[in-house]
Amino acid sequence: MRLGHCLLVFVAMMLPLSGCGSFSGENGSQTAQTPSISKQTLGEVYFEPLPLDHTPLDQPETKTMRDAYKALLEVVADPQTKQIVQYRLADLEVSLAEQRQENGLPIDSVTSSATQTGQKPQKLFDLAIVQYQQLLLDHPQNPNNLEVLYQLAKAYEQQGQIQDSFDTLQQLLQQFPDNAYLAETHFRVGEVEFNRTNYPLAISAYSKVLEQGEQNPYYGTAAYMLGWSYFKNDQQGEALKAFTTLLDHKLPNEIIAQGMLSQVDSQAQIEGLPLGEKRLVNDTIRIMSLLFSYQDAQLSYQNSQEANAAQSIAAHFTLVENRHYEYVLYDALAQHYLNQDRYRDSAKAYQAFTEIHADHFQAPIFAVKQIDSYILGQFPTLVLPAKQRFVTRYGITGAYWPNWPIVWQEQVAPYINEYLQELAQYEHSRGQMLASASRKTNVKDTDKNRATSLELKEQATQALLLASKWYQQFILTFPNDEQTPELTYRLGEALFESQQFSESIKAFEDYAYEHLQPNTHLSAAHPKAAEAAYSAILAYQKIQLAASDSLPQQDNNQQASWLDKQLVAQDNFVNTFADDPRASDILYSSMQQLFTLKRYELAIVSAQQLLDWQPKVQSEKRLASYLVIGHSQFALQQYAAGESTYEQVIQLLPDNDPRRLDIRDRLAASIYKQGEQNVSLNYLPLAINDFLRVLAKTPESGIRVNAQYDAATYLLQMQEWQQGIDLFTDFRRRFPKNKLTESIQEQLILAYQQNENWQQAADELLVLHQANPESEEGRQALYVAAQYLHKIGNRQQALDAYRTYAHSYAMPFAEANQARYIMSEFYLETNEHSKRRFWLNKLIQADKQAQKSPDIERDDRTRYLAAMASNVFADDKLFAYKKIKLTQPLKASLAKKKAALNAALDAYNKTLDYKVEEFTTSANFSIADIYHQLAKDLMTSSKPKNLNALELEQYDLLLEEQAFPFEEKAIAIHETNAKRSWQGSYDAWIEKSFSALEKLLPGRYNKKERSGEITDEIY
Repeated sequence: MRLGHCLLVFVAMMLPLSGCGSFSGENGSQTAQTPSISKQTLGEVYFEPLPLDHTPLDQPETKTMRDAYKALLEVVADPQTKQIVQYRLADLEVSLAEQRQENGLPIDSVTSSATQTGQKPQKLFDLAIVQYQQLLLDHPQNPNNLEVLYQLAKAYEQQGQIQDSFDTLQQLLQQFPDNAYLAETHFRVGEVEFNRTNYPLAISAYSKVLEQGEQNPYYGTAAYMLGWSYFKNDQQGEALKAFTTLLDHKLPNEIIAQGMLSQVDSQAQIEGLPLGEKRLVNDTIRIMSLLFSYQDAQLSYQNSQEANAAQSIAAHFTLVENRHYEYVLYDALAQHYLNQDRYRDSAKAYQAFTEIHADHFQAPIFAVKQIDSYILGQFPTLVLPAKQRFVTRYGITGAYWPNWPIVWQEQVAPYINEYLQELAQYEHSRGQMLASASRKTNVKDTDKNRATSLELKEQATQALLLASKWYQQFILTFPNDEQTPELTYRLGEALFESQQFSESIKAFEDYAYEHLQPNTHLSAAHPKAAEAAYSAILAYQKIQLAASDSLPQQDNNQQASWLDKQLVAQDNFVNTFADDPRASDILYSSMQQLFTLKRYELAIVSAQQLLDWQPKVQSEKRLASYLVIGHSQFALQQYAAGESTYEQVIQLLPDNDPRRLDIRDRLAASIYKQGEQNVSLNYLPLAINDFLRVLAKTPESGIRVNAQYDAATYLLQMQEWQQGIDLFTDFRRRFPKNKLTESIQEQLILAYQQNENWQQAADELLVLHQANPESEEGRQALYVAAQYLHKIGNRQQALDAYRTYAHSYAMPFAEANQARYIMSEFYLETNEHSKRRFWLNKLIQADKQAQKSPDIERDDRTRYLAAMASNVFADDKLFAYKKIKLTQPLKASLAKKKAALNAALDAYNKTLDYKVEEFTTSANFSIADIYHQLAKDLMTSSKPKNLNALELEQYDLLLEEQAFPFEEKAIAIHETNAKRSWQGSYDAWIEKSFSALEKLLPGRYNKKERSGEITDEIY
């Protein structure tokens, strides 16, 4: 570009000069003219504007341009300009030679210029080569010689003068070791050395091309040729690395997240390459597969073992790290072995990939190809295990299927479908053959090499279980496949034949009743539906038989569960396949089993259905049906209907039938049960009537006891207290040892309470307590009795009951505390102060216990009672304090007074600690009163005798100074108490504080309000 730009400038300068060099006159003669020199400046010259011509200039031909520059070279004298023309002329000679070459002329074609001048025949690029050589000769140190050498080497190469081109490249590298053509230069050198079979030098040259980085256009081809150079030089490992470099370049890993390598479709990436690059990549994969096969053979030879297919691939990528296109190489190697009829090696190559890259999306496809290789190689003993491994590994129960996207599942599903059917049918047939052989084997056969009957039976079971496994996996994987119903039936057969009866039931029933399922596409049953349903019933019977014979016996609940399921199966059979001759027998069996399982409603339905069956069943079965109906009605509490049925049954039974007595007892029980039903409906009068009807009709019946007890109980519920009490009293007299008698006392207590007969209720409760004072019931009885006695004003009995309770029961804490409080109130009423303070102290101690014990909840009531008690004791201290008078000697009496003051303050502070508002305001008032009282007592204390008037006045001032702080404290505490009213609290003690403040600070708290009239008139 630089040379072309200079030449264009030069030509633009020369053309105007040649145009102004001469001119032509009218006579055609040429006359030299001396140009006149104008003295005007360029700015003073007027140029008439010319219109612009936008017509594009014709592009001159290369040959014309070459001839023009060749002619120009002869007339140019300036060395620099001449050098520029030489560069351009050489480039034009190359372009002209290339055009001729593109037009089909051979390299050795004689140029026209040589023919015209009679010179020695020249090749196409000879003129260009001569021009470049001349440039190098004329300007050996010119920095532009890099371009000259590059173009000269290229011209040599295009003309087939490889050695000259090579020498020129070496010269270029020597003079310009760091240049823009470094990658191409080393590549050309590598090509020459490779063609000379000088592979070490070729390796060096191609390696230098790779050192220039992937951005150079020769990187991929150089990596390819480097691989071939290593291969030709018997360096297979290095060759593989070089080929891997090429694949990395064309199929780069860095565009793929490392964790997603197993999901990349590298083959699709290859197919998306341009045609030339795709051919290069495919040939690289081909030669790499060949190299891997060589290395596998070497490893096998070294280890003296059979060829370990694809071991070389694993080793290679362990060395260079994993690539996403590995599976393409495994496939190529396997195909290589397959083309050589090495079927087992091909299969091993596929297997190696599936084991190393188990999570790869191509792993199951390779496993299929492994199986196909065994099939092509006719290895039937290897095909079956391979298919087993395939469905086990990639089937729906394997580790991979649940994590696959739907696309992968759909890709693998056809193979799983095919293999599962083949495996299941093979194992099923094998199991049946072994089972048949086990039944025919002679037990006395002494041939040791022949399997015994037991061994054949065990082998048959294993084969059938394996067939069942494949059937189940097929059904689970392909629930909507057209083969699924038939395979479901076969699954039932295989499981039944292997004595897996519980599992066979599901398969048979799925097949038999699939057409009855919701959202099914079937409109009719499968051909063998009735047989499958009956087979399921037989399987249930087998399970029941095995359960009855098992030692130890199975859990009863489990047996009942199986029987219940069998009943459902039998009911489905009867309802679905009523025309089957086995249906009536199955129905009779269901009726008996349902009644045994106490499924009475279903038993009634089955019995009635059997009675209605056409044609009619035998008489014995009909009688059994009636008995089942009657017993079921009784069990279902349909007592009115049961009563009627039992009467009919008694008429049908012979007189000597032992079942008559049982039916009569049930008849009596039905009357009692009707009473219970009326109770449940809250029809108590009717219920009582039924219970009394039992007494009247069956007085000898054992049900009479319950009937009388229940009648009395419900009479109490109807508030017929006296009738209920009479029945209970009679019951206790008739049946003193009956367990129900023990609860009569509770009922009587209830009757007394409802009748408000508190004394009788309390007496019963005290008896109950005395019978078992350590029980919770006894404790509650004593507490309630005390309440009743307190309620009716029976002070002495109530006092005794509460005292006993308070001393006997520390818990529940709240009730014990309440008992202590009531005791204190009793003694308050009788002015027994010491006894009252005994129980008040108990309240305080109980609260302390509640604070310390984590098991006792200290509630507001407990705190309130303790605060109340504490306040009483504080009032006692206040009373003692006020009784002390200040007398002479003042020091002694004042000390005694202060001691009493401190005791009272401590007592009230304890009350304040409870933080009960009622007693907080009281305590605050009392504390203020204490200080006020002390101030007053100081001022009114007796004076010393023998004091003159002045001394007496000074003494009074001294007392006033001593009293003033106490009065101030009293005021402050009263004000604190009064301020509680600001927070919404107001009681008698706050009111008293206000009253006290009116006297202590009348100027602030005893102001009189003044009222005046206010007018809204505007003047």
